[in-house]
Amino acid sequence: MVRAQLLVLVLISAILTGCFSDSDETGTEYEYNLIERQIDAERGQHFSMPISTSESWKVTAGPGIFVQDEFGVHRDFENVTLPASQDVLTFLSLDTELDSSWLKIYHANGTTEHINVSFSDSTSLMVVDGVRAYDTIDMLTSEHNNRWCASASLHEGGANYAASAEAMKDWMLTMGFDHVEVTDYPDDPDQKNVVGYNYGRLYPDEYIVVGGHFDIAYMFTPPGGGTNEGANDDTSGSTVSLELAQALATMEFDHTVVAALWACEEEGLLGSLAYVANLPDNVSVKAYMNFDMVALNYPIIPPSEPLVGPGGEIFSATKYDWTISIAGANDSNMQRMYDWVSLTIDEDLAYKPTQANPIVWQIAESCASDHCSFFSSGYPTFNFFSPGGDISFWQEWHSPSDTLEFMTAKAGGQAGMASGFNSLVWTSLNLFIYVDNSGPDFQGNWVDE
Repeated sequence: MVRAQLLVLVLISAILTGCFSDSDETGTEYEYNLIERQIDAERGQHFSMPISTSESWKVTAGPGIFVQDEFGVHRDFENVTLPASQDVLTFLSLDTELDSSWLKIYHANGTTEHINVSFSDSTSLMVVDGVRAYDTIDMLTSEHNNRWCASASLHEGGANYAASAEAMKDWMLTMGFDHVEVTDYPDDPDQKNVVGYNYGRLYPDEYIVVGGHFDIAYMFTPPGGGTNEGANDDTSGSTVSLELAQALATMEFDHTVVAALWACEEEGLLGSLAYVANLPDNVSVKAYMNFDMVALNYPIIPPSEPLVGPGGEIFSATKYDWTISIAGANDSNMQRMYDWVSLTIDEDLAYKPTQANPIVWQIAESCASDHCSFFSSGYPTFNFFSPGGDISFWQEWHSPSDTLEFMTAKAGGQAGMASGFNSLVWTSLNLFIYVDNSGPDFQGNWVDE
C-alpha cells in the first residue's frame, strides 16, 4: 500500500514538473517534456490548430479522429509524420457517440503534447450528414419518380430514368468531381450509369467505388407489382451514395474515388455488370461499397403501435436489422475488412445497438444486388442492407407501398429517418478511409487470377 502511494506521488510530481520517463518498443528509456492541453471539437467537422515547430513531428490519434497529412489525406495510421513546414494540425472528428478522445504530438526536441479532445454536437451540417440525406431522398421521390430502366419493355422506354440520370450528372459536377459521365456503352446503350471520379493522388488506377442502383421496379415487377417512388428500393441507396459523393468529391485520397448510380439492377444487375465489363485494362477496384434498401437501421427503433400503409397494409415490426456483408477477397483480407467494420462500429463511432436495432457484420456472398457484379470479378465488397425487418421488406419490395411517407412513418418521423441515414454515411466514410489507407497487400481475388 505504501509503495503504491509513493508511485502515485512520483507520477504526480513528474507531470507537474513537465518531465517524464518512458520507453519505446525496444525497451530503451528516454525522457520528454509533457504538455497537456484541452480542446473542444464539434462532431463531424474538421478542426485545425497551430503547431509551433522547427522540425518534423509525429501525431497519434485516438478513436473517433482521423488526422490529415501534409497532402490533406486522412490517415488512420498510429503515427502520422508531418514535415517542419507543416505548422497546422488538421483532423476530422467523426460523428461519434464518444464524449472525448485524444491526440499526442511528438516533437523532435523531446516535447510531447497530450491533447484531450472533448466532442460537442455540431452547430451546422456535418461533412456527411443524415439531415442533408433526408432532403435528398425527399427531392428524388418528389421530382424524379418512375425511374424505370430503359431496357424494360412494359413502360415508357426509360425516358424518366434518362432525364433523371442527366440531372444527377449535372448535380454531381457541382459537387467538384474531376469527371462525371452518364455511361453509353456501344454494345449496351441502355446501361446509363451515372459515375463521378475524383482521381487519386498516388494510385489513380485503383478505384474505391461506392454505389446504389438508381432504377426502381417497373410495372408488374414481382412480388409487389412495381412502384413509382421506390423510396426504400433503392432511392435510399442512391441517397446514401449521393451524400457520400458530395464529401468524397472534394476530399483528397491516395486512390481514385468513384461514386455511382447504377442502371437496370432490377433486370439483373445489368448496369453494374456493364461497368465492370468495361473497366480499362489498367484499372482495378480496391473495394466496392453497395447500398440497397437502407432506409431503416440504427439508431431507429420500430414504432410500438401498428401503422397503416398507403394500401391499407398493417405494419408492426419488432426490430430493424442492419447487416454488413463482406466478400471478394482472400481469407486474410476478408478478415481485415471484418476487423475494419468492428473498429468502425465499436470503437470509432461507439454505436450501442439494442435488440430493436441490431447491427451484424458477416463474411457472406449473395447476388441480390450490385455488389455481386464486383465480387464475382474478384473485387472486395461491402454490402449494406437494412430494409426495416422482414415485415417491412415483404410489404415494400417492388410495391406501390414503397413511398417516402410510409418509410418516414416507420422511422418515427423525419428526424428518425435522418438518424438512420447518418449512421450509414459515417460508417461508410470511416471504412472508406481505412480502405484508402491500406497498402498494396490489400487486394481482391483478381490478384490471384
